[in-house]
Amino acid sequence: RPVLPALLAVLATLLCAAVGTLRASGSAAALAPLSLAFAGASPVRPVRGAQPPTVRPAGNVQQASATEFSLALESGMPVVVDFYADWCGPCKMLVPELEEVARRLQGKVKIIKIDSDAEPELASKYRIEALPTLLFFGANSDKPLGKFEGALMRDDLQKLVEKTVFPA
Repeated sequence: RPVLPALLAVLATLLCAAVGTLRASGSAAALAPLSLAFAGASPVRPVRGAQPPTVRPAGNVQQASATEFSLALESGMPVVVDFYADWCGPCKMLVPELEEVARRLQGKVKIIKIDSDAEPELASKYRIEALPTLLFFGANSDKPLGKFEGALMRDDLQKLVEKTVFPA
């Protein structure tokens, strides 16, 4: 197994956690040295009127609001929730992996994505401290069965989902 992709995913997850903590604390000034130090980047000024890039799932993984999240939990199916942010690199890497797992487990489990920046109350309620974070819920339950922080490859992700929401 290649070690480098796993190592890069771990490092990117740690970076996202650090940036998320700084953003949550409201210390925007603290972000500048961190972003400049990473890969020797220079500051980029936002283009007036430009929209930030988004992590938009397609297919079997659906974007959810707080209301849609509540409805998913009442759907009678186990639910996997991916808390993410548009600025998070590992979150973007997880999108195709989640899509494939959702395709493989279609009809058995519902997989949804929640933007932690758009739904801070949910992120706070479930103590989301790093991104991406996956929460696993049993059918008709709002109490998580498990939590995983970081990105995984599709086979490992599928095993984790099955082990958590379909215990033997």
